[in-house]
Amino acid sequence: TLDYAGKLANIHVNKSTSLKNSNQLFYKLCISCILHDYGKIFLPLDLVKTAEREKIKLSKFEFACEPLLHGFLAPYLIKRDFGIKDPYILNAVKYHTTGSCKMNMVDKILYISDKIEETRNYENVDYLRSLSGKNINLCLLEVYKSNIIYLITKNKFLHPDTNKIWNNILGGIKNGTR
Repeated sequence: TLDYAGKLANIHVNKSTSLKNSNQLFYKLCISCILHDYGKIFLPLDLVKTAEREKIKLSKFEFACEPLLHGFLAPYLIKRDFGIKDPYILNAVKYHTTGSCKMNMVDKILYISDKIEETRNYENVDYLRSLSGKNINLCLLEVYKSNIIYLITKNKFLHPDTNKIWNNILGGIKNGTR
């Protein structure tokens, strides 16, 4: 994820921000990439116990959905274990599996990179990789769509916010705000 995110950051972060902000965002992205799966080193049951003990607000769905749990608990774990409190890093890590309605450039690049990194091998991944270097917002839309289709074809549950996030991404592209 880090290698791919670095490539996208060089293209998109540098293009969209001043050099000073660009360097800061690049470092935040690097830290996010390194830590995005930190929650996976813990057993799902331990993550649930941590969430309950620390009163971390999660929906019933988020408690029950093991593949998403590591992302939703990661901000707490990263703050606790590394002392990192930066909202760019914590939000990117938290939403790297589901996305969110308010994704900044760091969030978008981590979400996309996690789905299309070099180890991923699925039907349209090469198309998504080529798109990632051209138009980050269109790529986000296509990656999100691909993920929804994958989850549906595998009879997996969709996060309750999926429809809202999809409409937000699509609406931003269609009305030109992204």
